[in-house]
Amino acid sequence: MKKKAISSLLSCSLLFSGALVSAQEQAQESSSVSGTIGLGALIINSGNNLNPKGSEERLDNLQSGADRETTVIPPILVNAVWDVGEAEGMKLYLSTTPPIDEVGGFTIDMGGSYRLPEVGIFEGSFFVSPFAKVYENPYLVGVNRIETDTTKFGAQVGLNRIMGSGLRVKFIYLNDDVDDDVIGALEPTLARDGSVYVLNMNYSFYPTDTLEIRPRAGVHFGDYDGQANSYTKYKLSLEARYTLDKLMIVPRAYYSHSDYDEQHPVFDQTRENIGYGISLMTTYMAPFNFKNWSTTALVSLSKGDSNIDFFDTEALTIGGFINYRF
Repeated sequence: MKKKAISSLLSCSLLFSGALVSAQEQAQESSSVSGTIGLGALIINSGNNLNPKGSEERLDNLQSGADRETTVIPPILVNAVWDVGEAEGMKLYLSTTPPIDEVGGFTIDMGGSYRLPEVGIFEGSFFVSPFAKVYENPYLVGVNRIETDTTKFGAQVGLNRIMGSGLRVKFIYLNDDVDDDVIGALEPTLARDGSVYVLNMNYSFYPTDTLEIRPRAGVHFGDYDGQANSYTKYKLSLEARYTLDKLMIVPRAYYSHSDYDEQHPVFDQTRENIGYGISLMTTYMAPFNFKNWSTTALVSLSKGDSNIDFFDTEALTIGGFINYRF
């Protein structure tokens, strides 16, 4: 089932992976194989009744959002690129960046890109989220809820730098299959097996040599076996990247609105959700003159407001990382 707001771990993965990519783009040296690996820690304080990492196993009632839980995780995130042949030709890459909210946290994304003269850069990849979990029945009260795996995988294709401009367009497909969907068996309108289709667009503006502004827009269609879980979501975000000597600052804000297709049988209402959040990430290159190293700090705050209190979410995340570029 789709989380009503971006999960904390997903937000951090997106933010941190963005830092690694930006650091890599600023590198002055090039080689056939390049990339960045980062080690660090995340402190996540979140509440989400649908997420086993953001809620308690036992619920007393279904009339309120989840009590916030705090977790500390030591993530290892990797981005690598391999030039195949000419520098402007085929490139293969490995990334841990989740392509959309619904994928979850840690993701393995493998693909490639190829520059088409006077057209743009074609990109395609396959991805899988190997550690995603949900509750078998998230609406149980008075007994412990049981976790189950959910298999999430998909593909994405896109065109980057269209006709030499800053425009990017991407289409993403996600397949979602819950291993033991107890609630789906009890209430077919809440079945959680299904697919998500996404169209994303963004454009980069460069007011100065050191400042990039990138607005983004996307539309998500969730087509699940249970119509109460199927939805249409619109998402807008604005990101800036400012570089000053060795320091890179990346603020970001987003807003989303989701409408679900049918009435939820547990709450006798049709779900609607508004999600919003802000984040700030800073990366410092070559600390103590260590040429291939960088440090990253981030803080993010996100919130999801639903017309059904049970689906309200919130998350505060603080993280710090040490990155090595090879």
